[in-house]
Amino acid sequence: MPRAMRIELLPARFGDCLLVECLGQDGRRPWRMLVDGGPPDTWPLLEARLRRMPADDQAIDVVVITHIDSDHIGGIIPLLSSDLAPRIGDVWFNGLVHLPTEEGRPRSIGQGETVVSTLTGSARPGLAAGKRHGDPLPWNTAFGGGAVDTGARAGLVAVDIPGGPTITVVSPTVTQLHNLGEKWHQVVAQAQREDRPLPEPDVPQPLTDLRALAGRKSAKDTSVANGSSIALLVEHRGASAVLAGDAFGPVLAAGLARIARARKVKRLDVDAFKLPHHGSQANVSRALLATAPAGNYLVSTNGDVFHHPDDTAMARVVTAAPSPPALWFNYRTPRTERWADPALTLRYGHSVNFPDPAHPDAGVVLELSSRP
Repeated sequence: MPRAMRIELLPARFGDCLLVECLGQDGRRPWRMLVDGGPPDTWPLLEARLRRMPADDQAIDVVVITHIDSDHIGGIIPLLSSDLAPRIGDVWFNGLVHLPTEEGRPRSIGQGETVVSTLTGSARPGLAAGKRHGDPLPWNTAFGGGAVDTGARAGLVAVDIPGGPTITVVSPTVTQLHNLGEKWHQVVAQAQREDRPLPEPDVPQPLTDLRALAGRKSAKDTSVANGSSIALLVEHRGASAVLAGDAFGPVLAAGLARIARARKVKRLDVDAFKLPHHGSQANVSRALLATAPAGNYLVSTNGDVFHHPDDTAMARVVTAAPSPPALWFNYRTPRTERWADPALTLRYGHSVNFPDPAHPDAGVVLELSSRP
């Protein structure tokens, strides 16, 4: 069966950096989307990967910056300031200008504001590169220059790419963007700091009764930045994937449920689901998993600092799926390796995939087949 979509989770330490290709037919070039760039030290690896694209086709159709956090924007800032930037067709990112005011009116935009100056918190001339050096990058052009969100009435906002995928926005809502607007300057300042707490030793516990583990109570994510995450449903030639950023579980569940209702189905079955917030139990709820069950669940993290993915989150994934899922980790670590224990996979039926040890810089790659 021909391939429809290729999802590559680059090794971005505790961050996200995904390269998605929706494959063309009849010799047409693939449509490409880069989602986030990991923390700053991901840039050399990301740059090398982008420069390995075919010499006659090095376009990046869309760069998605899901939200402002250093483990998502660190590698994006040098990309947008590099000679690779003219290859970018559009940048999807909610800056200050896109955030509603208390009165619901759009904000004014400062002269010369660019994606890069917004991310860095300072308008430095010459940082952004567009189709010509010094020109601003195209910004949310697929949305008429407006916000990337689910719509003022929490409806369905979709973009149909000619010859490519259909992309539906699952998060954020207008409410989430309003909350971000109230704390914009604090969020930007925090994203520029590298004062993460030093990681404590990770001592993973044995995995035994996953159903009991899945039933544990979890606190909810309250980060304003995470709540503003852009999350997307990407569909192409019958293949489908949810790319969840760090979005809130209830917002994701509500957005995916709206899509299911619009299609008059009880649930939205998808092929792949990139788990929100690196597999944090605060974002991965059983209600979310029941709304859009997947055959493949992807986790992007090496466990630095916060020791993700949480056991409770992964136990929910394994036990909530209608059929045993495949787990995809972009790092093999003592925390993730336990999920491949033969006794555990025999008991619960799931499978586990890690990067090829011969190519540790390549992350993990999931290819989805086309369907009628």
